[in-house]
This record gives sequence, structure tokens and C-alpha cells, in this order.
Amino acid sequence: MALTYQKVATPTTEQQQLLLLADPSQRLIASYLPHSATYVASDHSGLAGIVVLCPRSKRVVEIMNIAVAPAKQRHGYGRQLLEFSRQWAIEHGYRTVRIATGTTSLTQLYLYQQAGFRVVAVDPDYFTTNYSQVIIENGLTLRDRLVLELPITLPDLPAD
Repeated sequence: MALTYQKVATPTTEQQQLLLLADPSQRLIASYLPHSATYVASDHSGLAGIVVLCPRSKRVVEIMNIAVAPAKQRHGYGRQLLEFSRQWAIEHGYRTVRIATGTTSLTQLYLYQQAGFRVVAVDPDYFTTNYSQVIIENGLTLRDRLVLELPITLPDLPAD
């Protein structure tokens, strides 16, 4: 199913709920949204997902938040959002797409690696330091954050 994308300045309540699926901290979401480009993805029946892209340097853009509506998960929309992010990065001149996830986020980690992302760093105790509530995922306490990157190779880049 093909998605259509629309840039939004301020997420609606429904879109904000999607953001909270991927990042349970409204405080952290509020800290990165003003410096980011937020896109909602829709299919024939409405809101399917959301992605937040934040420039980190002239060469690196980070996917700060990516979420698919629960009823629409496991239909390839996450993969499409990642591909949209890669294409957006190419069009805006970035050389690397970065994304971070928890060590217990097994489904997301699998998806990101399938899409070509590779682990480049581990932030020990990131979640226990930056979140006020303990996060339990897949029966495990979430403590550490994995940082993954997808290099955009020269053949992917538009000609100068």
C-alpha cells in the first residue's frame, strides 16, 4: 500500500499519540520537535504513521521518532517510512541517516538492520538516566540505547 506524506508544523492530538508510541517522554518530544521536520504518512483510510527528522550536522540527519499506527503495523509501513527518510536525506544533501533505539526494542532493531542501518554506538543507561519512569519492553528493563547509522553512498546522491 502506497503512503502519501505531508509535512506538519504542529502534530495533532492523534499524531502526538503516535509520537508517544515511539518515545514515551512528552518532555523529550517537545525538545526536538521545534528543530525537526515532521511528516505524517497516510494511506487510503487515514493516518498510518509519523516520522520526525532532525539535522545533527551538515552531513547527518537523525530520525528522532518513527511510529506506525498500531492497527497498521506489520504491513510494511515502517519500511516505507525509513525509505522516505533516506530519500529525504538524499534530497537535502545529507550523507548519513542516524536512528537510535533501545536494546530491548527487538522488532525495531531487526527492521532497522534489514533496512541497512548498522550499530555504531551504545549509550549505557541512556533510558534510566533520561526517563523518569522505568520502561519494560519484551519483559526486560530498558536501560541502554543503540545508535545506528545508514550511510548514503555516492551512487545514491544526486549529481552536482
